[in-house]
Amino acid sequence: MNKDTIIHEEIKRYINESFVNEKKSAKNDGNKEISDLINNFLKRTPSKKNKKKKKLRRTKNGGRMYYDYNDYERKNPKISLGDANSIRNSIDTERTNIAAVARDLFPDHTDEGAQSQFRKIINGERPMTKKIASKIEKLISRGKIAVK
Repeated sequence: MNKDTIIHEEIKRYINESFVNEKKSAKNDGNKEISDLINNFLKRTPSKKNKKKKKLRRTKNGGRMYYDYNDYERKNPKISLGDANSIRNSIDTERTNIAAVARDLFPDHTDEGAQSQFRKIINGERPMTKKIASKIEKLISRGKIAVK
């Protein structure tokens, strides 16, 4: 749990104990209005889990596209750090043609972009997804990627 969630829960608990219980027993309309306002406010506050993360993606010819990053993460899960490191350590980068492998892994990228993406994944600067890890393992088994 993060700090904001704990604070939000404590505020809710305090309000429930203080104002909501007083609402039931109090005859004063002022307390009812305050507790109703607070309850309405608590019901309206959005949780951070439901918010969509919008990310900007550059497209061809200088265009822009916003996409839902949470949806992207659901479709492309990351593999564990230990599995990624074992794949990274098994690749012999000196004997492997990085540019050719990168073109096979990222066919929709430009040649330079694909090579940069693959280099960052191998160096650990970017997380490795399950899809990329399975492609790398297939290329290792076919002999296109040299193994130490």
